Amino acid sequence: MHFYLFAEGFTQAVRTIILVYFILTFVFTVYSVARMYYFEHIGNDVKGGRARMKELQAGGRFIQMPVYSMEEMAEDKHKRDVRLMYFPADEPRDKRFAMVLPGGGYAHVCLKEEGYPVAAELNKKGINAFVLDYRAGRDCEPFAPMEDLGNALRLIQEKAEMFNVSLDNYALIGFSAGGNLAGIFSSHKYGYLDYQLPKPGTVILGYPWTCVNDWLHHPYWNIWIGLLGIWLSNRGSFYMFGLRHIRKGRTMLDVQKYIEADYPPVFMYSGSWDVLVPASRHADVFDAALTTNGVKHVYEKYFGVPHGIGLGIHTKAEGWLDRAVEFWEKN
Repeated sequence: MHFYLFAEGFTQAVRTIILVYFILTFVFTVYSVARMYYFEHIGNDVKGGRARMKELQAGGRFIQMPVYSMEEMAEDKHKRDVRLMYFPADEPRDKRFAMVLPGGGYAHVCLKEEGYPVAAELNKKGINAFVLDYRAGRDCEPFAPMEDLGNALRLIQEKAEMFNVSLDNYALIGFSAGGNLAGIFSSHKYGYLDYQLPKPGTVILGYPWTCVNDWLHHPYWNIWIGLLGIWLSNRGSFYMFGLRHIRKGRTMLDVQKYIEADYPPVFMYSGSWDVLVPASRHADVFDAALTTNGVKHVYEKYFGVPHGIGLGIHTKAEGWLDRAVEFWEKN
């Protein structure tokens, strides 16, 4: 009695198995990516963010300004689009503020999805918020986003009276690549110390892209998702460091290597169904590094939640920002 699969020989059977594998994993990947975009659509309150901006504009309270001076922008054209947007709370509970850093893989900045809606939600909680549009894509260069963040915070410090805020116990809120930016900036290298700024009071991270150099070490059972990981890891490093130094760049963007005992308290969340930035090779690894160094932190991981959900409305992660703000207030 012969097993049907091997009826035409072992070689043909192996070919059939490989073909079925490629087809099934491709279908699963397409489904996972489509599912991600669906949850991005329902999880990010894009309309709410836009409405809050229009409300502030109508009242003459929305402030948008370039981070760099005219001289700096004339000298370096890539700095021309770096801008800071201020979302003041109607009744601020104090002078603290949060700097929101959207993601985008250092290829672009997801302001509408992970910037404005988060700032609007913070305003509802009585918290002043800033959103930074940092250099990305062809405007990027080595550690340019960190430089943009440092100079943006300096600008806030210089105009603290106008904004009615203080850098005492400020928070950085970063998503995906914005989490990479916030994570590195909060360390001793390429961060706040280079700009004579106070250390962030709390770092809040959503599905952070932290272990950039680790894509080859992850045991991807799905080759298509593996290719997505390779593309993402190399894309961010390419834009920041160029093709010649892409490998070195991946190493330099590995946030875990910058963690020390005096790292700020961290609140972090991620999802188990993240095909772009797998929690097992990013948030989980970052969580282990924080634990090893004795850094106070909270890590929430949600089953079945994908990448790019921002506020996480209509997902298992909904309400994470409330808990993150509570964590910030206690520290």
